[in-house]
Amino acid sequence: MSSTSKGAAALLPPRGPLRAYALTTLIDWIGNGLFHTGAIVFFTRVVGLGAAQVGLGLTLAALLGPAVSVPAGRLGDRLGHRRVYLATVLVRAVAFAGYLFVDSFAGFLAVVCAITLAESAGRPVKSAYLAQLLDSTALVGASAYSRVMLNIGFSLGSLGAGAALALDSHAGYAVLVLGNCLSYVLVAAVLLRMPDGERAVRTPDPARRGALRDGRFLLLAALSGLLYVSADMLNIGLPLWISQRTEAPRWSIAVLMLLNTALAILLQVRAARGSDTVPGAAVAGRRSGLALLAACAVTATTSALPPVAAVAVLAVAVTLLTAGELLSSASGWGISYGLAAPERQGEYLGAWALSSDLARAGGPLLVAVLVGHGGGTGWLALGVLFLAAGAVTVPVAGRAARAPSAVAAEQSVR
Repeated sequence: MSSTSKGAAALLPPRGPLRAYALTTLIDWIGNGLFHTGAIVFFTRVVGLGAAQVGLGLTLAALLGPAVSVPAGRLGDRLGHRRVYLATVLVRAVAFAGYLFVDSFAGFLAVVCAITLAESAGRPVKSAYLAQLLDSTALVGASAYSRVMLNIGFSLGSLGAGAALALDSHAGYAVLVLGNCLSYVLVAAVLLRMPDGERAVRTPDPARRGALRDGRFLLLAALSGLLYVSADMLNIGLPLWISQRTEAPRWSIAVLMLLNTALAILLQVRAARGSDTVPGAAVAGRRSGLALLAACAVTATTSALPPVAAVAVLAVAVTLLTAGELLSSASGWGISYGLAAPERQGEYLGAWALSSDLARAGGPLLVAVLVGHGGGTGWLALGVLFLAAGAVTVPVAGRAARAPSAVAAEQSVR
């Protein structure tokens, strides 16, 4: 086998249910990349909305979405996570088609809320379904493979969107919508061929509190959400910083984004190693905080550099940021799977999504204010936040893992 073939094979998960699961992620995110790359143009040029209306609608939907995470997880625990996830995929297929008939803000708001609710309901049951397919020790690695497929899929979809956008016609924009709808139909077709993965029903542990009453679990989810503000640092902070405070050319924003995507594809599986236990995942969270602090500190030095030097140093910063991003993802997977009650996996993962999303909700505003108005000091303040979130993760996770109910849950899974 050639070195190129070996490299490609390393990105693929093992054959069987895990590869099929990863395939659903790949197909899903090809569609997402296709649509979301040109979404704002579609909304403004075809639907006729203003940019402020689009932003308001997306914000309202984002605030509404997390409310269904826990109920959807509980429904998955009762009816089967594959079945509930399949239902959310089909709802998204129909709802996205609704964009073709929207001609007002009210219609846009109704469609985007339906899509966001289905997406928020689908995330915890998809994760819980993975937990039913695999042994607990393989879940972090499987999640890493799935994240690789996400990045590859979104990249491929974005390339396809470029061709549709070049047409600059109603037909071209309709392709963006219909292509995403088709991706959901294909995901549903793959899911229908996959096993239910249902385990024997367990009697709930009377000593184990419900997910929304498990304070340490919710705190750890919130800390994970704070670490994931690194995505806003990449998507909002760096573009603002480069365009307003540095001599780096604006085209470097796209290059740095590509660097982040390439590193994420190549290194996510490797970065997840060692996070398949709660203590190991907590250490990954601490390392994530350190890497993100370093990324912020390096970025803060670039305001006075000449163009070439600024781009080179920013590339170092993005490499550190990507390391922090990959470690924080691995940390979240290891802790959430490791501490979730086996008989209520969907409920716990839904609560994790809820707490994490709420903690991250203020990320875009926080990053914009600190970077836009705080300059280098703002970057350092953001880095200290990351450092604190990572550092606190270790003792909180340690206490949560030593709780009698958590120990019993871990033994029952094994």
